[in-house]
Amino acid sequence: MTEADRIQVTPTTANWTPEQKAEFVRRRRGRNWALFGAMVALCLLIYAIAVVKLYHAGHMW
Repeated sequence: MTEADRIQVTPTTANWTPEQKAEFVRRRRGRNWALFGAMVALCLLIYAIAVVKLYHAGHMW
């Protein structure tokens, strides 16, 4: 079973062709990767800020 086959059927998606389902899955996957990248960037930013603040305070390891 592919991911396109697992889409919950709603009145909107009931009439989708397999190509439309595949396009929907492709776009959702792209949005998920973009969100993942944004979350990783936020974590790295917070980590970098913490390291800089600790370095300036003289508490580095």
